[in-house]
Amino acid sequence: SRLMDHVLAKRAQRTTIVVATSGDTGGAAVEAFANLDNVDLVVLFPNGRISEVQRRMMTTTGAANVHALAIEGTFDDCQALVKEMFNNHRFRDAVALSGVNSINWARIVAQVVYYFTSAVALGSPARTVDFTVPTGNFGDIFAGYVAKRMGLPIRWLRIAANVNDILPRTLKTGNYEVREVHATASPSMDIQVSSNFERLLFEASGRDADQVRRLMASL
Repeated sequence: SRLMDHVLAKRAQRTTIVVATSGDTGGAAVEAFANLDNVDLVVLFPNGRISEVQRRMMTTTGAANVHALAIEGTFDDCQALVKEMFNNHRFRDAVALSGVNSINWARIVAQVVYYFTSAVALGSPARTVDFTVPTGNFGDIFAGYVAKRMGLPIRWLRIAANVNDILPRTLKTGNYEVREVHATASPSMDIQVSSNFERLLFEASGRDADQVRRLMASL
């Protein structure tokens, strides 16, 4: 975040970062970007669906450049708003919009690194490794898939889910059925529309963007 602020200052530019969060990413973003000179941070979180500690981390910083907004809805609703902002190209360009959610490929790239680090610590490449990943938006575990495609000897990538188990159900039945989001003690996994699953579909379809677009539009 400091490097980004430094580069923006050198270029005499300002950017607006928008983030949808079910608790964890928002707090991390606030900690990273609060009080920077060339960044405005807008955090969208589902009202009543995050822990009190997470809410306070985002709403009590006092930083003039941090704007935390409670949205009446679920994380999926917050994420849909963020996607609409990025799809409005005139608005996106006018405010120099940027994001720190895993819809930003840079975040996936950063997460790939610790799969390699963990695997080496466990004895790779001399042995295969398995990872079980608590999964909501499918970003972290998709980074594991990318690491596997890059040659890391991963044998299994297992999804850990709570009652909002759309991803295990989809892989078991082949049916991506969106249901009601239930609030749980693990709010970061309280998601039904997992953005990065679209990336896996893209790979599975032979990188057929039109087919993936049709599938996602049918949800």
